Amino acid sequence: MGPAAEDPVLDWDLGPPHHNSRRMLIVVVSIVGAILLAIGGWHLLRPDPITSTVRTTDLTAGTVTLAPPSDYKGEAGYPVGFPHNELGAVSAAAATLEAAWTLDAEQAEEAAVLYAPPEQQEAARAGARAAVAGWRETFGLPRAGKLPDGAAMRTRTIGVQWRARAEDRVQVSVLVQVTATKGVQDTDPTYSSPYAMSLLMAWHSGMRGGGRGDWVNIPDPVPAALPEVALPGTAEFTAAGWKPLSGPEPTP
Repeated sequence: MGPAAEDPVLDWDLGPPHHNSRRMLIVVVSIVGAILLAIGGWHLLRPDPITSTVRTTDLTAGTVTLAPPSDYKGEAGYPVGFPHNELGAVSAAAATLEAAWTLDAEQAEEAAVLYAPPEQQEAARAGARAAVAGWRETFGLPRAGKLPDGAAMRTRTIGVQWRARAEDRVQVSVLVQVTATKGVQDTDPTYSSPYAMSLLMAWHSGMRGGGRGDWVNIPDPVPAALPEVALPGTAEFTAAGWKPLSGPEPTP
């Protein structure tokens, strides 16, 4: 199920961009590279097993509630085992990004392996370590070693859109709100910024054991243009094609 020989080689070393934390930015990342950056913060901020924010689609209200996972893996309780349909692909993409950019390399590696197809797992580990170092550098933290008390990152999905690309292939764009703190002694305002990412999700029948299968992130031979970043409740959000998730909106 890996990429064909002509598919592009993924750039797994995708550290975060340096930018003003109050600006809306679009981060252009390769498909599985996005996953490598979006892992581990869940454990830092929510140490108990996660109840997913993904449920079903409410077309009348224009909102999306994503499908719940069938299981959770690892000490952080990463959600896995999503339905074999388009909503399941969207839900898996959102859950993957909500595992979120992390400052902890061990957690990043654990989640990278969990959400990558088997043939990409070693590259996933290396990319996860590089991404953690990049984020730490962005916040002025040591690139490796012990973090200050309270230093953490979290990503929360605030919008989605998607389209089927082929059988068992769904291109999912995810709008997330990233929040972070450098630690309990940090006197700067809490970092908070929205990002948009597109992931190509593929159904992998061999994932999770027992023939259950699951959605994984794979390289996209034709990366899609990212929708404009906008906050829920604005005209720009609707114009860009985003669908909000049901439930309370994140606090910036």
